[in-house]
Amino acid sequence: MKKLLYIFLGLSLILGCSNEPVTNANATDSDPNSTESEFKGLWSGAFSGEDNGTWTLTVQNTGIVVGSFTSKDYNEIYSFSGSVDENGEILVSIILENVVGSFVGNLNNSLGSGSYTVNSRYGDFQGRSSTDDESRIVNHWNYYSANYESGEILYYDNEIYCPELHMEFREDGTFTDYFYADYSENPDPNCPQDPMFGTFSVQDGYYEMLYELGGSQALSESDIYITYPDDNTINYYYQNVLWTYKISVDY
Repeated sequence: MKKLLYIFLGLSLILGCSNEPVTNANATDSDPNSTESEFKGLWSGAFSGEDNGTWTLTVQNTGIVVGSFTSKDYNEIYSFSGSVDENGEILVSIILENVVGSFVGNLNNSLGSGSYTVNSRYGDFQGRSSTDDESRIVNHWNYYSANYESGEILYYDNEIYCPELHMEFREDGTFTDYFYADYSENPDPNCPQDPMFGTFSVQDGYYEMLYELGGSQALSESDIYITYPDDNTINYYYQNVLWTYKISVDY
């Protein structure tokens, strides 16, 4: 009788344990049954062949890809739509209003490579994943100050500036730049101004920024060496001026 009781208790414990919920160590907060992509994060690089330019994309937690593909030869900014599977294989559509091409390859070992087609042009791409520091650029940055070689510093609340000047870098590799100042003797900036728009890519030690000028003009290219003095601040030199932006100017 005691043996039967012990067997019954043992079966009860086993069955009871089997009913405990199983958690996925890689699950996301929004969906406990989903697996977080090991390729998540910011990636960028260049492409060459019958077209030349840069690309930037973000692999989201679920493996969904958002990004941009910028042609320097044809002055066009395209968008990405697609995904990366668990093996790092990337399959993305290149879009300009409609699907006009594809971006196919592999994102393993922090390196990306593959081939593209866009409007019957084709070639190869290469790139890499961004470091944690490089990825910090993806944020909303408020203009704080301009430090000139003469020692003069103009802060965001100076009367020559339009209010709420900022730059915003997005995970799809695009940015907007709201900046306007009137350096005349009687400053009266016409606010608000239309923002400038473009794409960015992470290169070795700097960010390549391509401003869309519109019309038949070429994209305006700038190499910006950005540093991060603290979690709230970015600095970079442009035209011999030290520019400072902050997430919060009240920090």
